Parts: sequence; structure tokens; C-alpha cells
Amino acid sequence: MTKSLTQPQVGDEVILQRTGRDAVTVKRPVRGADGQVSPKDVAVSRNRWVIEKESFFGARAEAAHLVRDEAIKPRDAVRQHPELAGTYLNLRAAELASRALRDPEDQRRFVAQVRSALADDIERGQPLQPVRLRERRPAQGESKEGRRDDRGPVLG
Repeated sequence: MTKSLTQPQVGDEVILQRTGRDAVTVKRPVRGADGQVSPKDVAVSRNRWVIEKESFFGARAEAAHLVRDEAIKPRDAVRQHPELAGTYLNLRAAELASRALRDPEDQRRFVAQVRSALADDIERGQPLQPVRLRERRPAQGESKEGRRDDRGPVLG
């Protein structure tokens, strides 16, 4: 509940959705032939869950629909749903990476698969891809403020 983005309260309509499983190892007490109990490592699965207000999943379904629709320009989609900016940056990175593939059809299929996977994650309520901004490094001879710095290189 504390990780929920919509912070449901008592009385709110919520949807609980399993988003995956993680392999974990737990210690289980096992009684040996001599009657002694000792811990034994056992491989099990831990379920991952998302619990959000009902409206959250409606908004996510709409956002996923935008991502799936190739006819919608990224700029227009991000204008409607600013939280999709990181998703569209990842999609653009996939488009650039696809250029390493020789066959244009392979390129198209690769980008389509990435688009589909991103949309599926959005629809399931997975966290959206964050936008990580880097500070622009000043060009040679330019100060941090973007003005020409004629004092020479800084040593240090």
C-alpha cells in the first residue's frame, strides 16, 4: 500500500494485480531422521503485486493505447500524458538501435516488439520509465552559463 501511486484509502475501489514473480530462496525447518530440526534452503517464487485505485488502470490503458498507435506522434502523446516522456525516449532509442540491423523489415519488427513490450508494461501498471536529464557540458571555451570564457582552460 505504501508503494501505491494512487494511495488508496479505506472505502476506495481498488484493483489488485499480480505483475510477476521473483525467484527467491527461503530457509524452511526440516526434521531429520534423528528428529533434529535444521534449516534447509528451498527455492520458491515471490509474487509481485500492484494495488491501485480503479481509475489508475483506466488511465494506464489509455496511455498504453497511445503508445501502441504508431500513427500518434510522440509529441502529441506526451502532451496528453506527460508521464510517457521516458517511454517515448526509450522507443526512440530502440529506433536508433534498430539501424544496426541490415534488413528494414527486421528493423520494423524490432521497434514494434519494443513498442508492444513498453505498452504492455504500462497497461499492467508497471512503473513508467523515468526521464533522466543530464547537465549539458560546456563546449571548449564556454562557461557553464553558455557564454564564451576567454580566461583559458581551468586546471584542477
